Amino acid sequence: MLPEFVKLALFMAAVFISNIIQALTGFAGVMLSIPPTILLYGPDMAKAVINVICWLVCVLLMVQNRKYINPKELFRIVAFMLVGMAIGIHLYNVVNQAILVPLYGGIIVAVALKNLFMKQSNSSLPAWIAIPVLLGAGIIHGMFASGGALLVVYLVATFRDKDSFRANVASVWSILNLVLMFNDYSKGLYNAQFLQLLALGVIPLVFAIWLGNKIHDMINQKMFNRLTYCLLLAAGSMILI
Repeated sequence: MLPEFVKLALFMAAVFISNIIQALTGFAGVMLSIPPTILLYGPDMAKAVINVICWLVCVLLMVQNRKYINPKELFRIVAFMLVGMAIGIHLYNVVNQAILVPLYGGIIVAVALKNLFMKQSNSSLPAWIAIPVLLGAGIIHGMFASGGALLVVYLVATFRDKDSFRANVASVWSILNLVLMFNDYSKGLYNAQFLQLLALGVIPLVFAIWLGNKIHDMINQKMFNRLTYCLLLAAGSMILI
């Protein structure tokens, strides 16, 4: 059993490291910070705190980069993902997750490897692929709160520059995380422990956002793309493992 001050220090370190990436790319903060936080405080508290921290980062990125937001695309993404989330919340109790989870992870790994090692197409996804991808991202997010990797499959084919990609993915999570936050609130998870962790998490979060923004401005588009695909590969691999 770890002393409480050690657990808090590890939590703050996880928030700092994961949100450098979150601020840099607009996604992956939850993927990187949830596992260690679950080990420290359990799944319910981890999801509640990390969702709010991710929401704070995304709202700030959305406001800072609002000139890069594509309102039409943002509405399209959120609309299809909300439908998918409603389906996912319903399916959570009736679908065999042992089949669905590996399939989801396999798709993400395949897409990441394709983009890392094959020449990318300059065209957007056709509607017959784009719509199922967005619905699938919503379904997975409704079931497991981790549909971001599948959403990125759509975003990397839609937004070709790093500023537009980051601004729009952050805007999506700024909206959709409100649904998860309301769900956590209704479960009574916003208690004294939650408030303590959130208050302490904000301290490293401020520095992580500053550093992530600095790195974002320093790297070129090619490096940004490779980082994005490597994060996708990591997400898919973690799901398969």
